Amino acid sequence: MAIYTKRVEKLKKIGRNAGMSAFLINSEKNMRYFAGFSVLSLERFAGIIISVENQTPVLVVSRLEAEKAKEYSAFKEIRSYGDSENPTILLKKIIKEQKLEKVFGVEWNLPFKFYRMLIECSPKIRVKDASNLFSRLRSIKSAEELEKMKSAASIVADGIEVGIESIQPGVSELSISFEIEKTIKQSGGESVPFCLILSGSNSALPHGETSKRKIDKKDVVLMDVGAVYEGYYADLTRTVFVGEATKIQREIYETVLRAQEAAIKAVKPSVEAEKVDRAARKIIEDSGYGRYFTHRTGHGLGLDVHEEPYIAPGNKTVLRRGMAFTIEPGIYLPGKFGVRIEDDIAVSKDQGKLLSNLCKEILII
Repeated sequence: MAIYTKRVEKLKKIGRNAGMSAFLINSEKNMRYFAGFSVLSLERFAGIIISVENQTPVLVVSRLEAEKAKEYSAFKEIRSYGDSENPTILLKKIIKEQKLEKVFGVEWNLPFKFYRMLIECSPKIRVKDASNLFSRLRSIKSAEELEKMKSAASIVADGIEVGIESIQPGVSELSISFEIEKTIKQSGGESVPFCLILSGSNSALPHGETSKRKIDKKDVVLMDVGAVYEGYYADLTRTVFVGEATKIQREIYETVLRAQEAAIKAVKPSVEAEKVDRAARKIIEDSGYGRYFTHRTGHGLGLDVHEEPYIAPGNKTVLRRGMAFTIEPGIYLPGKFGVRIEDDIAVSKDQGKLLSNLCKEILII
């Protein structure tokens, strides 16, 4: 539980410096980060109130969640309400008790109905977007968090390897996806939020959808798979060739591989995120395929599959030890095929360290 106390104290400190009196945390992922327990807050309000002073953080949940909160939450001050009660009344009482009728930091995606609930508690309350403060804390992973992400990556790699073994002419994309998802669940994955199997011309769609299309001879098959282990994401992509790889397919694969390796080599503390993107993009551009690389080189990973830092053009964010993200350059020829290679990286003391371990050499099956 000490890790959650430490996170809350850091939040209080940066909150005071930012002129905030308290925070209302409502999202499932931020609740899990600060309290070790989360509730999907839909029609029933759930959230955490954290004063920047010395008051005890308060977890507010529906009575349906109260017993579970007592067992799993790092916070022991738990207030609950029944379905026949208005949670605004309880929220107002807590705010008055802790004298928090001032500036509340909230998340950018706080539902409007809960925003309205907060400001109805007192005419003195002002609301500020504190999303950047939460992102700043979450972007630096502890050794424990990185180990969970490494385990998640290993589980995804197990799934992709089974997926590769199941690829053959006549087998559908959906069938391959099923084998991957089954393996991930059997290997300890909590969930498989996405498992994209894109074959033939489908592989030229960076955000395509797995379909009933059956694998054909001489197909390109792209597998982009994400899984969660103890709350933390891994996200890996591999591209393989069925039967043979043409000269241009080999050329594009080797270009993407060189681009990814250059980006990984560029990862160091104090380097701006855009420079890592540039390392990959330059190789693809110099090879004549620049206009076919249509997305950023990577995105941050953690409790969310997309979070800070983004490895993208124009992002001046300075990389720091403990940050974790994907490196996933790709080349997509519309109507023909696409190639993407994706791994998960953490910034270590003086370089980028792979969290994933899956063969990247060209594979023809």
